[in-house]
Amino acid sequence: MISARNITKFFSVVNDDRTADGITAVLSVSLDIPDGRFVSFVGPTGCGKSTFLEILAGLQAPTEGEVWIDGRRVLEPLPATRKEMEAYRRRYRFLSPIANSLFRDRPKHDIAMIFQDYAVFPWMTARQNVVFALKLRGVPRRERDALARHYLTRVGLAGSENKYPAQLSGGMRQRLAIARALSVEPRIILMDEPFAAVDAQTRETLQEELLELWSGTGRTVVLVTHDIDEAVYLSDEIVVFSPQPGTVRNRLTVDTPRPRRRDDPVLADLRARILSIYRQDAEHRTDWSI
Repeated sequence: MISARNITKFFSVVNDDRTADGITAVLSVSLDIPDGRFVSFVGPTGCGKSTFLEILAGLQAPTEGEVWIDGRRVLEPLPATRKEMEAYRRRYRFLSPIANSLFRDRPKHDIAMIFQDYAVFPWMTARQNVVFALKLRGVPRRERDALARHYLTRVGLAGSENKYPAQLSGGMRQRLAIARALSVEPRIILMDEPFAAVDAQTRETLQEELLELWSGTGRTVVLVTHDIDEAVYLSDEIVVFSPQPGTVRNRLTVDTPRPRRRDDPVLADLRARILSIYRQDAEHRTDWSI
């Protein structure tokens, strides 16, 4: 279970005239995501959904609030006052370089993150990229190569194991990113616009492959996307964020059984409902009773 409580993220900004300003990207967001669910975050550009996803992953600390995964806190809010800073230092005063070295490659939570820009190492082959991720997770050396080849085959990259990312198409590089994430067999997969950079046909193919890989595994998937069709086709639930500052505008359940048809009228109705929410927000209406 992923449980976010009252998450707020504030960014300080220095203007050209050197005056201080700030932006609240996410404001008091509370959200529970049960195990095994496929949940998508949608909303207008700049609404904080990617920021919120990175807070779930522990890549950013919230200004306020906290995230718990299976009863364990992900990150604490950053100290905001001198008193909080002193308390923080006292709490961690026994940490040392030796202690850090013991735990640096042991993730606190079983999470894999897939980014929009692939985030694969260009100087490593496809196989080496996956093997490196397995090494960081402490997989024994004798098992790494077989696991890497297995997951590369599952995403359709058999025969491309020794190619470098520059020798792969955009869709193939995204398959590599997915293979690397799946190879460590995480319980939670967080995805930030993973298919945004590929063409429409490749995008649909990757969506089908993702559903096939996810189905029956019990893994939790959280997807950030601007593509409403993608969200309604893939998801068990859609979380609609409001314009900045981002808050949870609506939570919509997708009850259509799987496998789904992209032209299902129920999905079309759900898409129209989300677009109606967007229009209402754009017109600055205050009635959020849709």
